[in-house]
Amino acid sequence: MKKILAVFVVGLLTVGMLFAAGSREPQVQAPSLDLQSASWNEIVDAAKAEGQVIFYAWYFPDYFREAAEDFEAEYGIRVNLVIGDQTANFNKVIAEQNRAVGTVDAMVVGGQWVKTTLDLGLFYGPLQNIIPDAEHLAPALWEMQEGVLTNGYLTPLHRNQTGILYDPQRVSNPPQTFTELEAWIDANPRQFGFNDPSRGGSGQSFVHTVIHHVAGGLEQYVGDEEVDPAKVANWNLVWDWFNQRKDKLTFTVSNNDSIVRINDGEMAMTFGWDDNVQDMINRGNIFSRARMYIPEMGAAGGGDTMGILHNAPNPAAAALFIHHLTTVEQQRKKFEMVGAYPARIDIEMEGTLLSEEDRANNALAWFPAPYKDLMISDFVRNVLMQQ
Repeated sequence: MKKILAVFVVGLLTVGMLFAAGSREPQVQAPSLDLQSASWNEIVDAAKAEGQVIFYAWYFPDYFREAAEDFEAEYGIRVNLVIGDQTANFNKVIAEQNRAVGTVDAMVVGGQWVKTTLDLGLFYGPLQNIIPDAEHLAPALWEMQEGVLTNGYLTPLHRNQTGILYDPQRVSNPPQTFTELEAWIDANPRQFGFNDPSRGGSGQSFVHTVIHHVAGGLEQYVGDEEVDPAKVANWNLVWDWFNQRKDKLTFTVSNNDSIVRINDGEMAMTFGWDDNVQDMINRGNIFSRARMYIPEMGAAGGGDTMGILHNAPNPAAAALFIHHLTTVEQQRKKFEMVGAYPARIDIEMEGTLLSEEDRANNALAWFPAPYKDLMISDFVRNVLMQQ
């Protein structure tokens, strides 16, 4: 990852023009401040002097609007919140990467954009030694997102996790190890299923777990920026594993389809996303007795993060707003409003499907995106398209 200078200098009283939230705003920058060496109180004072923050996201509009209102009420700092198309958001900051001062302060970072944006050096950091309570945010997500080492540049916003969803009336002793799962599938043909990995992340997670157990573990892929052919030479063993069990597995067409088939009794067990399953339970699209866990064999999880642009016009306000979104109050509010599991690991959550203990012990980090892309295309070609 391209390194960003540790000193983030904001020019004295530099004035530019900014388009944010559909309005045109004069941008006055505060006195220069080194965020790496400044105290948190100094950062707060600088943020108030900057007077505003421009934050980009592409989802949860109702939550982010309430969070912005809370922030403005507490600090008197205006939030220019832009909820727009994800690709358009990232194309904008990429187009501005060589400007001394851009028009975006901070943004939500989804997994598929991590490698591209870090390779381009778009973010300022590291933030891990700046944001208060950083030690209470998911350690794994501070270190890595979508298999890409982030080195503390991107702040955890929330977590998502896959696991095994099952009907406890039909599965009394759900499998924990990979060997136990194989035996259960053999003994219960068509009762375990997962979605086509080209159509949903829960299916990707299951194939990812099989690669972990059949092809020699996931540690070998960490940090790779492109596929190493030698490391995927034995993936034929993975495709053989699936093809040998084709008549015993059920293939579904989406994350939701897997859940619906559990509800309809066609299957007894599948891989699913915790937030997706919880939403389906809340909507009455699956029976309330449904249970979910992360097996000892492991299941992939991750989450979204936030970053400060290296040329942000209001870096102190950006740091303060990011901290605001990671406070206990805001993390709880986001969970209550939209079901996004907190990035914080120091708060007890009620009404969750997965335990914090399971997340800590059994969650697997995704391998780098190039391997995920290859996994999906190879699965389609070597499993789904095979007779």
